[in-house]
Amino acid sequence: MEGPIGKLPVGGIKLSHELVQLHLMPGTGVQVHDLLDRLAQARINLVWVSLDGLEGQLTGCCGIAAADRDKAESALLSLNGRYEILSPVGTITIFPHRSRVKLMEAVMTALAAAGIPIFGLVSSFSALTLATEFRRLDEAVAAVCRIVDLPENHTPFRPGFCVKQL
Repeated sequence: MEGPIGKLPVGGIKLSHELVQLHLMPGTGVQVHDLLDRLAQARINLVWVSLDGLEGQLTGCCGIAAADRDKAESALLSLNGRYEILSPVGTITIFPHRSRVKLMEAVMTALAAAGIPIFGLVSSFSALTLATEFRRLDEAVAAVCRIVDLPENHTPFRPGFCVKQL
């Protein structure tokens, strides 16, 4: 069921803190588990992980807190040139998603119309999360709010605090 003036009803939207996206380059011979193991040994929390099968090899990307960038670069020093860093990035999460392809299509169309790049997209039954330029998160949420109907009592878009795993 659609909300007012054809808007799609959602329960809320959350914006992330500043993040860094690490992308393992295909065809380098580096295994994804090697990159992830090095980050784990450096005690770097992964905000998200997306894996792809490309050319018979598993590759992909992950997001980490911007504050962990230097530590990650040190941990991945021997992999220099085999991964790329996209920074700063941020995520916009829309929930509940309820597996609605129409919502995914409408959000991607709204962001494209606003000229906002999408670096990654993750979907589950409950949420749709897109990675884009951190500096453009406010523009992204404005574009999304033109097509969704939020409840009057929705939570703030930005988190009030950041939890860091020790």
